[in-house]
Amino acid sequence: MAPALGNAAGERKSAPDEMRKMRQFVTGLRKYVEQNADYVGPKFPEEARKIHYGETEQRHIYGEATLKEARELVEEGVDVAPLPPDVSDAN
Repeated sequence: MAPALGNAAGERKSAPDEMRKMRQFVTGLRKYVEQNADYVGPKFPEEARKIHYGETEQRHIYGEATLKEARELVEEGVDVAPLPPDVSDAN
């Protein structure tokens, strides 16, 4: 039996409803990034630094970085965030 979750209006939602909404949100966020940012692949740390330090034009990018590379970027003050996984690949 799935637990029921209450919302602000006092209605109860089932956990599967909440999970469906979360999957829709994550899917939408990922799709938005893919449609509105440049994919730079494994060059992400290098490109993020160039943008941060004004060596190249300001633009939205996404790509790949190791955990170590992501930590180094954060320590340098570069704004980064992990991209939600592609939930269609989860099953």
